[in-house]
Amino acid sequence: MLAANITMKEYELQISHLILFAQSIGIGFLIGLERERHHNSIAGLRTFTLISVFGALGGYVVTQNQHYGLAIAMLVFVGISLLLAQAKSSSEDPETTTFMAGMITFGLGYALWLGHPLLPASLAVAITAILYFRDQLRSMPNQLTDKDISSFFQFAAVAFILLPLLPDSTYGPYGVFNPYQTGWLVVLISGLSLTGYVALRCLDGKAGLLIIGLFGGLVSTTATTLVYSRYSKKVPSFSPAASTIILLSHMVLFVRVGILVMVIEPSILGLIIPWLLGGTVLGGAYVYGWYRYAMKNQDSFPKLELGNPAELKTALGFALGYVVVLLLASWMNDVFAETGVYLVAFISGLTDLDAITISNLKLVSSQTLSAQTAMIAVIIAYVANLIFKYSIVLVVGAKAMRLPLAMGFITFLIGISLGLVVDHLI
Repeated sequence: MLAANITMKEYELQISHLILFAQSIGIGFLIGLERERHHNSIAGLRTFTLISVFGALGGYVVTQNQHYGLAIAMLVFVGISLLLAQAKSSSEDPETTTFMAGMITFGLGYALWLGHPLLPASLAVAITAILYFRDQLRSMPNQLTDKDISSFFQFAAVAFILLPLLPDSTYGPYGVFNPYQTGWLVVLISGLSLTGYVALRCLDGKAGLLIIGLFGGLVSTTATTLVYSRYSKKVPSFSPAASTIILLSHMVLFVRVGILVMVIEPSILGLIIPWLLGGTVLGGAYVYGWYRYAMKNQDSFPKLELGNPAELKTALGFALGYVVVLLLASWMNDVFAETGVYLVAFISGLTDLDAITISNLKLVSSQTLSAQTAMIAVIIAYVANLIFKYSIVLVVGAKAMRLPLAMGFITFLIGISLGLVVDHLI
């Protein structure tokens, strides 16, 4: 029996090692596939795959016998090989990008053995995207204003200078205000929104319904709803496209909530995922139909004018709103129990889903609020948010938008309800 147990443990260990090497192949293949598109590149798909596996082999050797010198020698060998290939290349332009990508690929393969295999895989996807969108990134400075760049500096100052200086202690009534955690959440939300903002500025609103809707949802569903509702009233023929953009932006809310839960309080993912998945699947099916219809009937799209979410006043506004909601939810929970929490969720959710979601998750972390109550509060906030957005459409949008958006929002809610029912039955 003991021998059998040892054999099984060895087998499981070998399988885990095999998976890491398979991941290294995937990382190298992904980055190499992008480099293969450039005919004069000094390294392509096969070379990058081998570099990544080589790095994984170096990581394996280090974990087995702590022989760091061999891993360093392997990295030097990869660097020299790439430099020699660059020297022999017939291309007149230096392949600095390919050289750096090759060295990073070796490092990612090695990093798989450091105990966090998802991180190298995620970085590989990000690096591939950076390499692929070369032309868009080169034109980015021309798309950004001086005010945008100043806002980026402010964001960097908050994230890398101010945040580490904030005290990591609780203050105020109910002990729910933590300056460091509040600052960290501001950086998280601002960074998430900033990603969408930069993409929209670079794409200049001409990349189609899908891109505009998704990135508009990352920046601001309220702004997206307002801008395209107004435009639909000026140009009634744009109503199907405007409806699709607004629906797509609201699909992103499911993703935003999921990300916030995973980062802040992953212990309640089991409660959150069913209704997020239900709303995404059923709502996505409806939105897909409208997306195909709109793409056939629309050739151009208006530019989406948005304020930079990295501006200091925007970040401070979110921080203030978050703290107020957090204190209000704690007080209402103390005085009126669950009913008070739900009332705060509805009122706050009318204009901002992020603040109420984060505040409830933090209350769960501090054991001030139950996970079930927090989940219901977030759903109530989401419903309130849809009500507010639809009121915008009724006031400033074309009449042709009312039915498709009403059907879309109702589909989201049906999907959420189905997700909750299925989870209860299971």
